[in-house]
Amino acid sequence: MITDATKNIRIVSTPEPEDLIIDVRHPSEVEELPLPLDTSIILQIPFFTLLEKLHELNPSQNYLIYCDKGVMSRLQANILWEKGFHKVGILKSPIN
Repeated sequence: MITDATKNIRIVSTPEPEDLIIDVRHPSEVEELPLPLDTSIILQIPFFTLLEKLHELNPSQNYLIYCDKGVMSRLQANILWEKGFHKVGILKSPIN
């Protein structure tokens, strides 16, 4: 069961240098409209593969989850929080 961990999850417009961005959009969306963040490391892990790739992520690392509308990023951030990733946040769209 997933609880609402949103109150513990930060929402930011500009990533900090220590934040890694996880772009959870479908690969075709990423190709069509890449994130314009030259100074950030962006991991492209589609939402439908994130759970199976958790073992590749460090729970003590700062992560910001991104999707274009924010719905999927909020859901995925809640899942990560429940799995012990307590340095997770949501990146508001830098794409206009």
